[in-house]
Formats: sequence, structure tokens, C-alpha cells
Amino acid sequence: MLENHEDLLEQTNIQHAIVGEMSSSLRETLGGLNKTRISSLARTYNISGRSKMKKDELVLALLEQITNPAIMESALLILDAEEWAMLESVYASPFVQDNFVPYGFYHLLLDLGLVYTFFDNNKLYMVMPEEVKDTFKQVNTDTFKQAHSRQFLVLEYVQALTNLYGVFTLDQLLAIYNEQNASDPLSEPELTAYVEQFLSRQQKFVMESGYLMYGGLAAEESDEGELERLLEQIQGKPHYVPDKSELLKYADDGYFEITSQLEEMKKYILTHLTNDVELADYLIDDIQFACSMELPMQQVINEFERRNLVFEDAKQVEQVVHLLTEVRNNTRIWSNCGHTPSELRALTAIPVIHGKVVKSFQVEKIGRNEPCPCGSGLKYKKCCGK
Repeated sequence: MLENHEDLLEQTNIQHAIVGEMSSSLRETLGGLNKTRISSLARTYNISGRSKMKKDELVLALLEQITNPAIMESALLILDAEEWAMLESVYASPFVQDNFVPYGFYHLLLDLGLVYTFFDNNKLYMVMPEEVKDTFKQVNTDTFKQAHSRQFLVLEYVQALTNLYGVFTLDQLLAIYNEQNASDPLSEPELTAYVEQFLSRQQKFVMESGYLMYGGLAAEESDEGELERLLEQIQGKPHYVPDKSELLKYADDGYFEITSQLEEMKKYILTHLTNDVELADYLIDDIQFACSMELPMQQVINEFERRNLVFEDAKQVEQVVHLLTEVRNNTRIWSNCGHTPSELRALTAIPVIHGKVVKSFQVEKIGRNEPCPCGSGLKYKKCCGK
């Protein structure tokens, strides 16, 4: 399993690497790129008249753009945590040698021409050219670091609310952020500018019809009326707002609370259905995900069947369904504004689920055990969803 995991990572990295000896010169590296790569960079930097330029002219134009401090500063502000950590690592060393680094951690750095990868003698090297390092040193001041830290915190809030609520307004985001960061509050124009900058690159969230939302809820991505149904379901319900440290955990796509109900479910699985701990962990992951998406009980049961876990008799089926129902009633869901059914019952006297099939969402959200969209071939939680 591990060898297959590493092989997939390595093959993906090789596909995007320059085959040959590494170079620390930006001019030399750009000059050695093929037409596809050089054209892609020219599009990224919107080089005027690029279609009519010779390669040498494109190289000079890109050198000017990539090493422009103002342009680099804008680009750096949209990096996420993994990308920023990768950038600092490559900046601090002549090169980073790692055949198995997840492609999703550095692909934007490649797209921006800030780092380049080379595959030589069966080793993958990541290099930041000296010209880029010189510009980064100019840009990476204490003032910039503070601005980046603040903007990244706002991004974490957007990601957390996206994962916890599915859909929310800028006003809700502003209120929650300012309540939890009273010593350094945001103004509405600041927040709007940040969100616009976040959306200048592909994100898992989008802005549509005055709402920030999970991308799968957008009109072109979801079934007709999906967003409207969710907005109708959350009407009048209170939002679950945990404290700052707990809320920001939801910025991680793979985070979910390990509830006592999930622990009981796992204990039952390992006691009665299998002694394979890894299988049980993956099953619990998928059960929690299915419950968070409000899928019908039969689809949750299918997670057992597709792993060839066979129930002995009707009594065991009844026990499993009971445990699953408890899990469902204590899973945070979008249609309850982040509350669990049990919590909302206590707050509003809305009845909890008792094995009844409810209307489910058909949003195409990436499951933690599904293939990563970056193309590595790995499970999402083992790659970009780490």
C-alpha cells in the first residue's frame, strides 16, 4: 500500500518536472522550458502580445514580471499554508530533494514560476531560482508577514465556515470574525477585498447570489434548486459557532469531531465485524462523511457491503442501524447551520431522526477517501486534503 502511494506521488511529480540537470538561474530555466510551459507562464502573467513574441522575447518579459516585487507580493498573499511552507523551505535551501511531495502542495508555485522541479538521476529536486530569491527577500518584510498572517487567518475563517455551514453571507463572516478577533477587527471593505483576492485563484468556495458557499452548490455544479432548498432549510435556525480554536479546525477539509457515537460504532465494528483496524478507520471516515451529507440510511449501510462486511442476522442489522442512527443524530450538518440534529432538538424542539429517510443533498463534495482532484491518483485525504 505504501509503495503504491509513493509511486503515484512520484509519477505525478515527474510529469510536471523538467527532465535534466537542475539550474538555479531563472533566465536559464525559462530558456530551457518547452513551448507549452513557456506559453502557460505567459498566460499566467498576461504578457501583452505574447502570441507574436519569439521565445527569447517571452523569456525577457517573464523575467521582468516574475521578479517584479509588487506582482510577487500580490501572488504570495493568495498562497495557502502548505504552499507557504513549501516556499519558505525552498527559499532557505539551494534545493529540496523529495520524490514524494504531494503535487497539490506546490503546483501553484510552479504555475507562478516561483519554483521549478527537475528530475535527474531518479531524484526530484525543487529549486527557487536566485533571481526569485532576491525578489522574495525584498518582499518578505515584517510588514508583509503581518499582512499575510492576517489575510491567511481570514481565509481560514472562510474555509471553516464553508465546511461547517455550506453557505453563509459576508455579514455573518464579518460578525463571527470580529467577535473572535476583537483586538484587530475587519472592516467590510477590507473583508470584501480579501474575498475578491481569494477568488482570484481556484478555491473550494465561490461567491454567488450574495452568498459565499461550497463550490458544489453553485448553479453550474449542483442540481437545479439545490442551493434554494438549503437556504429554505436553514431559514430561522441558529448557527453553531464554536470558539475560535475549535472553529478554525474546520478550515481543514478532513476535520470532523470524533464523537462518542463514532467511537461506539468503531468499537462495534472491531468487535463483531472485522479485526482490521485500518479498514475500520476508513469505514468510520466514510460513515461520518455520508451522515454529514445526509445520505439515506441504505447508502450508509452500503459502506459495509462494499467492504464485504456481512451481517450475521437481523438482530445484528438492527444493532448497526441503531448505532448509525445515533451517529447521524450527532453529526453536524449544513441544513442545521452546523448543529447536530440532537443539538437542534434541544434548542428548537425539532424531532431527531429515527431511522427515517430524509431528503438528501446531491452536492458533489469530495469524499476523504475519493481520488484527489489534483490528478495524483491518491486518496484526497492522503494528498491535497492532508
